[in-house]
Amino acid sequence: MRWLRLLLLGSASIYPLYWTSQFLLYFAPESLAGYWLGLPIRVISISYLQAISVVYPHPVFPAEWEGLAGAYFVVILILGLSGDRCVTGAFAIVVLGQSSLHPFFNAMFSSGDFGPGTVLGALAAFLLIVLGLFRILQCTGGLDFFDRLALLSLVAVLPQAGLWFAFRMAYPYYHTRFLLFLLVPVYLAAIAAALLPARLPRDSFSSVQWIEIAATSTMAFLLLIAISLSSYTRNVFNS
Repeated sequence: MRWLRLLLLGSASIYPLYWTSQFLLYFAPESLAGYWLGLPIRVISISYLQAISVVYPHPVFPAEWEGLAGAYFVVILILGLSGDRCVTGAFAIVVLGQSSLHPFFNAMFSSGDFGPGTVLGALAAFLLIVLGLFRILQCTGGLDFFDRLALLSLVAVLPQAGLWFAFRMAYPYYHTRFLLFLLVPVYLAAIAAALLPARLPRDSFSSVQWIEIAATSTMAFLLLIAISLSSYTRNVFNS
């Protein structure tokens, strides 16, 4: 039952955490900066996949560093408010790290940019993933390395494979490269987090409550409804 709860929690929370991280890192900063500076804002995309806006005629912040700075800001808020004491809050740190890592991966593997700034930025984002996974372990416990790695795989790795499959069905251009961008960093970070020496609880079964699973499932459902209504409204106005 413990394993089932972890898998259900990861599966229920991955999409709302993923979309919210995209909104916080790549939509909110540019929109707020444009409003503050009095510049026009161009909404690139609000879809099931992402939310992106830029200040017209050119972005205020570079996409890579905008995402990384935003991720660290939100993570500091999560830690300051003790949100990482629950599995969902710790998982949010993981997803924020992944979302901030994607632009650096694109720069390195699509544009061939392996400069010191890009590598250091990718490393900083990767450390956020490790931090979030380690905080998950402090919530769930773990007997040894393999038990910890299995727990992290249930919460963080397998649900993201399901998320990629859903995106692949909805968006044909969402190729295997994106799956690798999702799974490879989080799995390597899971190995690193499972190796970190720490006194972890042997069994924190009470830390994964059914109400937490129900709450994240409700969030995912409401988010899908909100995005659907937004898309419908936009199509009505454009027609």
